[in-house]
Amino acid sequence: MGFRFVHAADLHLDSPFRGLTPHRGLQPLFQGTTLKALSRIVNLCLREKVDFLVLAGDLYDTEDRSVRARLALRDEVARLDQAGIRTFIVHGNHDPLTADAGTLAFPPSVKVFGASWEEVAVPAPGGGVLCRVQGISYPREAVTEDLSRHFSRQGPEFTVGLLHANVGGAADHANYAPCTAEGLAARQLDYWALGHVHTRTELKLGNGALAVYPGNPQGRHVGEAGERGCVLVEVNGRRATTQFFPVDVVRWHRSTVDLTDLATLDALVTAAEDAVAQACGAGYEAHAVRLTLEGRGPLHADLARPGALAQLEEALAARFGARRPPVLLESVKDASLPALDLDRIAAGGGLAAAVLAAGRNAPGAAELDRLCLEAELTALESALMRADLPGLRERAADLARAAAVRAVELLVGDGEAP
Repeated sequence: MGFRFVHAADLHLDSPFRGLTPHRGLQPLFQGTTLKALSRIVNLCLREKVDFLVLAGDLYDTEDRSVRARLALRDEVARLDQAGIRTFIVHGNHDPLTADAGTLAFPPSVKVFGASWEEVAVPAPGGGVLCRVQGISYPREAVTEDLSRHFSRQGPEFTVGLLHANVGGAADHANYAPCTAEGLAARQLDYWALGHVHTRTELKLGNGALAVYPGNPQGRHVGEAGERGCVLVEVNGRRATTQFFPVDVVRWHRSTVDLTDLATLDALVTAAEDAVAQACGAGYEAHAVRLTLEGRGPLHADLARPGALAQLEEALAARFGARRPPVLLESVKDASLPALDLDRIAAGGGLAAAVLAAGRNAPGAAELDRLCLEAELTALESALMRADLPGLRERAADLARAAAVRAVELLVGDGEAP
């Protein structure tokens, strides 16, 4: 018997957007987008008349779950309950069971898996078992054991494993509940509904099963650019096929402007507006963009002046915010280069060549670690991490090279190395 379900994960309900400053005026528009994305997931379930919804952890953004987030989740699963659609939930590292105060009751059609492995046999409409759903929640934030080892096939019916885990040691996510694709295949389940990794990924396992990360349904910062959504899974026999559905309300983008052929600031503004217009179309309540300036040209010197980049950012932010739908400018990053032949300068020797060499030979990781042990730098590194900004170790080499290029630009001036 065939059936269908929706797989979503990492809702991070009521999560704040990062990199948005209040003075830009558009921040209120971004409030509640994670809640609206959940509503779109439920709308998809209702529209497609699926049999159930699985939510693979990190439904909430923090252990201190906001009342607004909890009520929104309750109301949305109640809509599914009224339509006869079941919901299966596991909790992850952002919303472990230890944070559940037990003050919110879900409808009886909602199954929240506990800290011990469980299986639920989903009844078929005409009797018998439609499929099996297995799951386990995080009892605490930092789960370092392989939770997948608790799963195993219990019957011939199609079996879904609901798990919040790091498969294969994804470097950009905490290594919680670490496991491998080979380990998942060994459990002989048919579909692994995964959460934790925010980038959409589909793994075909050795036993013919699928392991899927749908990604988070709403990007919250520039590191989560591009379409975000959930997966509709259609099952026929022991075979599952997936279809991705974007549900994000605000779309994040990374756009670039090449300064190489631009001689005036007017031309730069026009090029920036063209880049944003191309990336940010209709169909969304708003967009958010990080704009990076690239290429080698005369405008580099103008942008390198103190305060120039901030002034450009302010002017572009006002223009983009007036668009429909509005576009919030997260930041403007200057990765442009001066209209100088740096290779010729480096080969020519002298002070300018020495400065370039110093920038290119930026401190290595070991030296950066030693420097960051200094009290002042340690405090700065902690402050950067709390603000969700790149740390010293991440940016030091780029900053050193950029500083060297700027120093050479000031030294050379007319293009002749001293």
